[in-house]
Amino acid sequence: MNQMTLTVVHDALQSAPVGIVLLDEKKGVQWHNDTLPQLLGVSREELSGTTKEELRAILTDPPETIRLQINDKPRWLRCNRQAIDAKNSVHFYLDITTEQLLRQERDQLVEDLQQLTTRDIATGLPNRHALLQGLEPLISRSRRYGNPLSLIMLHAHLDGSESMNDALQEQIWTQMAQLLKDQMRWADIIGRYDGANFLLILPETTEEAAGQLAEKLSALVKEQTLEGEDGERYGIKPYCGITGWHKGDDATLMLQRISDNVSAAKAADRSIAA
Repeated sequence: MNQMTLTVVHDALQSAPVGIVLLDEKKGVQWHNDTLPQLLGVSREELSGTTKEELRAILTDPPETIRLQINDKPRWLRCNRQAIDAKNSVHFYLDITTEQLLRQERDQLVEDLQQLTTRDIATGLPNRHALLQGLEPLISRSRRYGNPLSLIMLHAHLDGSESMNDALQEQIWTQMAQLLKDQMRWADIIGRYDGANFLLILPETTEEAAGQLAEKLSALVKEQTLEGEDGERYGIKPYCGITGWHKGDDATLMLQRISDNVSAAKAADRSIAA
Protein backbone atom coordinates (compact mmCIF):
# COMPACT_ATOMS: atom_id res chain seq x y z
CA MET A 1 0.00 0.00 0.00
CA ASN A 2 2.83 2.41 0.95
CA GLN A 3 4.73 1.63 -2.25
CA MET A 4 1.58 2.15 -4.33
CA THR A 5 0.96 5.44 -2.58
CA LEU A 6 4.51 6.66 -3.27
CA THR A 7 4.20 5.65 -6.92
CA VAL A 8 0.92 7.49 -7.30
CA VAL A 9 2.36 10.59 -5.62
CA HIS A 10 5.47 10.46 -7.82
CA ASP A 11 3.40 10.18 -11.00
CA ALA A 12 1.13 13.00 -9.87
CA LEU A 13 4.08 15.30 -9.18
CA GLN A 14 5.73 14.41 -12.50
CA SER A 15 2.70 15.61 -14.47
CA ALA A 16 1.69 18.47 -12.19
CA PRO A 17 1.14 21.82 -14.01
CA VAL A 18 3.63 23.37 -11.57
CA GLY A 19 7.39 22.97 -12.02
CA ILE A 20 9.04 21.31 -9.02
CA VAL A 21 12.72 20.86 -8.13
CA LEU A 22 14.41 19.41 -5.05
CA LEU A 23 17.79 20.87 -4.04
CA ASP A 24 20.34 19.52 -1.59
CA GLU A 25 22.45 21.48 0.88
CA LYS A 26 24.93 22.37 -1.89
CA LYS A 27 22.03 23.59 -4.05
CA GLY A 28 22.48 20.68 -6.41
CA VAL A 29 19.47 19.34 -8.32
CA GLN A 30 18.35 16.06 -6.77
CA TRP A 31 15.07 15.65 -8.61
CA HIS A 32 12.69 17.62 -10.79
CA ASN A 33 9.42 16.84 -12.47
CA ASP A 34 8.73 16.80 -16.21
CA THR A 35 7.00 20.17 -16.15
CA LEU A 36 9.99 22.21 -14.96
CA PRO A 37 12.24 21.90 -18.06
CA GLN A 38 9.22 22.76 -20.23
CA LEU A 39 8.60 25.93 -18.24
CA LEU A 40 12.28 26.92 -18.32
CA GLY A 41 12.64 26.11 -22.02
CA VAL A 42 15.61 23.75 -21.50
CA SER A 43 16.30 20.05 -21.89
CA ARG A 44 16.36 17.60 -18.99
CA GLU A 45 20.12 17.27 -19.47
CA GLU A 46 20.66 21.01 -19.21
CA LEU A 47 18.52 21.15 -16.13
CA SER A 48 20.24 18.27 -14.40
CA GLY A 49 23.71 19.62 -15.17
CA THR A 50 22.90 23.26 -14.37
CA THR A 51 26.04 24.36 -16.21
CA LYS A 52 24.48 27.64 -17.32
CA GLU A 53 25.02 30.40 -14.78
CA GLU A 54 21.63 32.02 -15.43
CA LEU A 55 19.90 28.65 -15.04
CA ARG A 56 21.74 27.92 -11.79
CA ALA A 57 20.69 31.34 -10.45
CA ILE A 58 17.04 30.67 -11.29
CA LEU A 59 17.14 27.30 -9.55
CA THR A 60 19.22 28.06 -6.47
CA ASP A 61 18.26 31.60 -5.46
CA PRO A 62 15.39 32.85 -7.65
CA PRO A 63 13.39 36.02 -7.05
CA GLU A 64 9.67 35.61 -6.44
CA THR A 65 8.90 36.46 -10.07
CA ILE A 66 11.17 35.38 -12.93
CA ARG A 67 11.04 36.72 -16.48
CA LEU A 68 12.44 34.45 -19.21
CA GLN A 69 12.80 34.94 -22.95
CA ILE A 70 11.96 31.66 -24.70
CA ASN A 71 11.90 31.51 -28.50
CA ASP A 72 11.60 35.32 -28.65
CA LYS A 73 8.56 35.23 -26.39
CA PRO A 74 8.49 36.35 -22.76
CA ARG A 75 7.48 33.98 -20.00
CA TRP A 76 6.93 34.82 -16.36
CA LEU A 77 7.20 32.30 -13.53
CA ARG A 78 6.31 32.77 -9.88
CA CYS A 79 8.58 30.84 -7.53
CA ASN A 80 7.73 29.62 -4.06
CA ARG A 81 10.49 28.13 -1.90
CA GLN A 82 10.01 25.75 1.00
CA ALA A 83 12.65 24.25 3.29
CA ILE A 84 12.28 20.50 3.79
CA ASP A 85 14.87 20.37 6.55
CA ALA A 86 18.14 22.11 7.44
CA LYS A 87 19.85 20.79 4.29
CA ASN A 88 17.23 20.33 1.59
CA SER A 89 14.63 22.55 -0.06
CA VAL A 90 11.94 22.36 -2.71
CA HIS A 91 11.03 25.06 -5.23
CA PHE A 92 7.69 25.35 -7.02
CA TYR A 93 7.40 27.30 -10.30
CA LEU A 94 4.01 28.50 -11.53
CA ASP A 95 3.55 29.91 -15.04
CA ILE A 96 1.89 33.34 -14.68
CA THR A 97 2.53 34.51 -18.26
CA THR A 98 -1.14 34.91 -19.14
CA GLU A 99 -1.79 36.86 -15.97
CA GLN A 100 1.24 39.10 -16.59
CA LEU A 101 0.30 39.80 -20.22
CA LEU A 102 -3.24 40.71 -19.16
CA ARG A 103 -1.83 43.06 -16.53
CA GLN A 104 0.40 44.73 -19.12
CA GLU A 105 -2.53 45.07 -21.51
CA ARG A 106 -4.63 46.62 -18.75
CA ASP A 107 -1.85 49.08 -17.83
CA GLN A 108 -1.46 50.06 -21.48
CA LEU A 109 -5.21 50.66 -21.78
CA VAL A 110 -5.14 52.84 -18.66
CA GLU A 111 -2.21 54.82 -20.07
CA ASP A 112 -3.99 55.23 -23.41
CA LEU A 113 -7.12 56.43 -21.63
CA GLN A 114 -5.10 58.96 -19.67
CA GLN A 115 -3.64 60.22 -22.92
CA LEU A 116 -7.15 60.75 -24.30
CA THR A 117 -8.41 62.39 -21.12
CA THR A 118 -7.67 66.12 -20.84
CA ARG A 119 -9.02 66.87 -17.37
CA ASP A 120 -7.64 66.07 -13.94
CA ILE A 121 -10.31 64.04 -12.18
CA ALA A 122 -9.92 65.68 -8.76
CA THR A 123 -9.65 69.37 -9.67
CA GLY A 124 -11.30 69.59 -13.08
CA LEU A 125 -8.25 71.48 -14.36
CA PRO A 126 -6.41 70.52 -17.55
CA ASN A 127 -4.10 67.59 -16.83
CA ARG A 128 -0.48 67.16 -17.84
CA HIS A 129 -1.38 65.89 -21.31
CA ALA A 130 -3.66 68.86 -21.97
CA LEU A 131 -1.04 71.29 -20.65
CA LEU A 132 1.53 69.95 -23.08
CA GLN A 133 -0.99 70.25 -25.91
CA GLY A 134 -1.57 73.89 -24.98
CA LEU A 135 2.11 74.70 -24.52
CA GLU A 136 3.43 73.39 -27.84
CA PRO A 137 1.65 75.89 -30.16
CA LEU A 138 2.59 78.79 -27.87
CA ILE A 139 6.25 77.79 -28.07
CA SER A 140 5.95 77.55 -31.84
CA ARG A 141 4.49 81.08 -31.87
CA SER A 142 7.33 82.43 -29.74
CA ARG A 143 9.86 80.67 -31.96
CA ARG A 144 8.33 82.23 -35.06
CA TYR A 145 7.51 85.75 -33.87
CA GLY A 146 9.62 86.17 -30.74
CA ASN A 147 6.57 86.68 -28.51
CA PRO A 148 7.27 86.45 -24.78
CA LEU A 149 6.08 83.33 -23.01
CA SER A 150 6.59 82.36 -19.38
CA LEU A 151 5.79 79.47 -17.09
CA ILE A 152 5.20 79.25 -13.37
CA MET A 153 5.20 75.89 -11.61
CA LEU A 154 3.80 76.07 -8.09
CA HIS A 155 4.48 73.19 -5.76
CA ALA A 156 2.00 73.30 -2.89
CA HIS A 157 3.46 71.69 0.22
CA LEU A 158 0.55 70.70 2.42
CA ASP A 159 1.25 70.85 6.15
CA GLY A 160 0.28 67.61 7.83
CA SER A 161 -0.02 65.68 4.55
CA GLU A 162 1.69 62.66 6.11
CA SER A 163 -1.39 61.90 8.20
CA MET A 164 -3.96 62.56 5.44
CA ASN A 165 -5.65 60.01 3.24
CA ASP A 166 -5.69 60.48 -0.53
CA ALA A 167 -9.34 61.60 -0.65
CA LEU A 168 -8.71 64.43 1.80
CA GLN A 169 -5.65 65.63 -0.08
CA GLU A 170 -7.53 65.61 -3.39
CA GLN A 171 -10.36 67.61 -1.83
CA ILE A 172 -7.89 70.27 -0.67
CA TRP A 173 -6.23 70.36 -4.10
CA THR A 174 -9.63 71.18 -5.55
CA GLN A 175 -9.86 74.24 -3.31
CA MET A 176 -6.30 75.15 -4.23
CA ALA A 177 -7.13 74.93 -7.93
CA GLN A 178 -10.05 77.33 -7.56
CA LEU A 179 -7.89 79.79 -5.66
CA LEU A 180 -5.33 79.85 -8.49
CA LYS A 181 -7.97 80.01 -11.24
CA ASP A 182 -9.39 83.17 -9.68
CA GLN A 183 -6.06 84.95 -10.27
CA MET A 184 -5.62 84.02 -13.94
CA ARG A 185 -6.32 86.07 -17.08
CA TRP A 186 -8.56 84.63 -19.77
CA ALA A 187 -5.58 83.87 -22.04
CA ASP A 188 -3.60 82.05 -19.36
CA ILE A 189 -3.64 78.27 -19.02
CA ILE A 190 -3.55 76.66 -15.59
CA GLY A 191 -3.55 72.93 -14.91
CA ARG A 192 -2.47 70.23 -12.54
CA TYR A 193 0.88 69.02 -13.82
CA ASP A 194 1.17 66.16 -11.33
CA GLY A 195 0.60 65.54 -7.64
CA ALA A 196 1.03 68.82 -5.77
CA ASN A 197 2.44 70.68 -8.80
CA PHE A 198 0.31 73.23 -10.66
CA LEU A 199 1.55 74.69 -13.96
CA LEU A 200 0.66 78.16 -15.19
CA ILE A 201 1.29 78.93 -18.87
CA LEU A 202 1.41 82.67 -19.46
CA PRO A 203 1.34 83.86 -23.10
CA GLU A 204 2.61 87.38 -23.90
CA THR A 205 4.23 87.50 -20.46
CA THR A 206 7.87 88.32 -19.73
CA GLU A 207 9.85 86.41 -17.14
CA GLU A 208 9.91 89.56 -14.97
CA ALA A 209 6.13 89.84 -15.06
CA ALA A 210 5.83 86.13 -14.28
CA GLY A 211 8.05 86.69 -11.26
CA GLN A 212 5.74 89.42 -10.00
CA LEU A 213 2.72 87.15 -10.44
CA ALA A 214 4.52 84.32 -8.63
CA GLU A 215 5.20 86.64 -5.69
CA LYS A 216 1.53 87.62 -5.58
CA LEU A 217 0.37 84.00 -5.75
CA SER A 218 2.85 82.89 -3.10
CA ALA A 219 1.69 85.60 -0.71
CA LEU A 220 -1.93 84.71 -1.39
CA VAL A 221 -1.40 81.01 -0.84
CA LYS A 222 0.50 81.60 2.40
CA GLU A 223 -2.45 83.59 3.75
CA GLN A 224 -4.91 80.80 3.06
CA THR A 225 -5.95 77.96 5.28
CA LEU A 226 -8.01 75.35 3.48
CA GLU A 227 -10.57 73.21 5.22
CA GLY A 228 -10.70 69.47 4.73
CA GLU A 229 -13.67 67.17 5.08
CA ASP A 230 -12.44 66.31 8.57
CA GLY A 231 -13.09 69.91 9.65
CA GLU A 232 -9.41 70.64 10.21
CA ARG A 233 -7.78 73.63 8.54
CA TYR A 234 -4.49 73.17 6.71
CA GLY A 235 -1.85 75.65 5.63
CA ILE A 236 0.00 75.43 2.32
CA LYS A 237 3.61 76.41 1.77
CA PRO A 238 4.24 77.40 -1.87
CA TYR A 239 7.46 76.81 -3.80
CA CYS A 240 7.47 78.45 -7.22
CA GLY A 241 9.72 77.90 -10.20
CA ILE A 242 9.75 80.48 -13.00
CA THR A 243 11.14 80.40 -16.51
CA GLY A 244 10.65 82.27 -19.74
CA TRP A 245 10.99 81.06 -23.30
CA HIS A 246 14.59 81.31 -24.54
CA LYS A 247 15.73 80.98 -28.11
CA GLY A 248 16.11 77.30 -28.96
CA ASP A 249 13.73 76.12 -26.24
CA ASP A 250 11.20 73.38 -26.74
CA ALA A 251 8.63 72.15 -24.22
CA THR A 252 11.00 69.58 -22.75
CA LEU A 253 13.71 72.15 -22.04
CA MET A 254 11.30 74.63 -20.51
CA LEU A 255 9.65 72.06 -18.28
CA GLN A 256 12.98 70.61 -17.17
CA ARG A 257 14.27 74.08 -16.31
CA ILE A 258 11.18 75.03 -14.35
CA SER A 259 11.18 71.69 -12.49
CA ASP A 260 14.81 72.33 -11.53
CA ASN A 261 13.84 75.79 -10.29
CA VAL A 262 11.10 74.33 -8.10
CA SER A 263 13.64 71.90 -6.65
CA ALA A 264 16.03 74.80 -6.01
CA ALA A 265 13.29 76.76 -4.22
CA LYS A 266 12.49 73.78 -2.00
CA ALA A 267 16.17 73.09 -1.26
CA ALA A 268 16.72 76.73 -0.25
CA ASP A 269 13.33 76.89 1.53
CA ARG A 270 12.33 80.03 -0.32
CA SER A 271 9.13 80.80 -2.18
CA ILE A 272 10.52 81.51 -5.65
CA ALA A 273 13.45 80.42 -7.80
CA ALA A 274 14.11 81.51 -11.37
